[in-house]
Amino acid sequence: MLDVAATQALRAADCKARFAVHGLFYDLPLGGAVWSCRSVLELIAHELVPAGDPSPVLDRRPDLLVVMMNPGSSRSIDGGFVPPQVADVAAIAGVRRLVPTIPDTTQYQIMKVMAARGWRHARVLNLSDLRETKSPALFRHVQALTGLPGGDGHSLWSPARRDELLRHIGPAAGSPPVILGWGRHKALFPLAEHCRAALAGRPLVGVQAPEGPLAYAHPSPMMQAGKDAWIAAILAQLAATGV
Repeated sequence: MLDVAATQALRAADCKARFAVHGLFYDLPLGGAVWSCRSVLELIAHELVPAGDPSPVLDRRPDLLVVMMNPGSSRSIDGGFVPPQVADVAAIAGVRRLVPTIPDTTQYQIMKVMAARGWRHARVLNLSDLRETKSPALFRHVQALTGLPGGDGHSLWSPARRDELLRHIGPAAGSPPVILGWGRHKALFPLAEHCRAALAGRPLVGVQAPEGPLAYAHPSPMMQAGKDAWIAAILAQLAATGV
């Protein structure tokens, strides 16, 4: 394991040398449009990834769970990859093909926490599966879909996807710690409420933001000092939980 200073000093190349990144992508018809989505991201030590098909990683119990806002620009390393289009929300659970994915700065923050704790597998989920790079657009999409029948199906935390969610997070008893880092925008607070309710009884950590009890700072603020401060705060909280 690493101390805080050594953890903060890890570079992107160091993180990529330790961990592979694989995502679960699909396209969802909802509200008269087809949405590009990602439901799960697996950050896992290279030596734990099965040769050939990495999809069995979905059945592993991770060392850490992370919940963030949405997948942003997340995409496959293979530029020719075409995600499967599901028929409806109920069919999302049947998507099981993990593909190698391009990591980003936020994921390096999580990898640094993993390295500090000696963990080898983190599972990243989001309040919304919508792959939207611009936050204001995401908030508009979420609010527009909320008014439609079944419109919350883009969220893994919606009641319609309860069984799928439980397969990804496992039982509350003996749960790995959960980092909350979905940001501060109130448009996402209804989804955040569903998330917090589903995570009851688990060890939760996160940097509380001033916008309210459902607001948690994003893991990768713009300035490096903010990134370092987030890592230090999360490691201190994890140490306090005793997990």
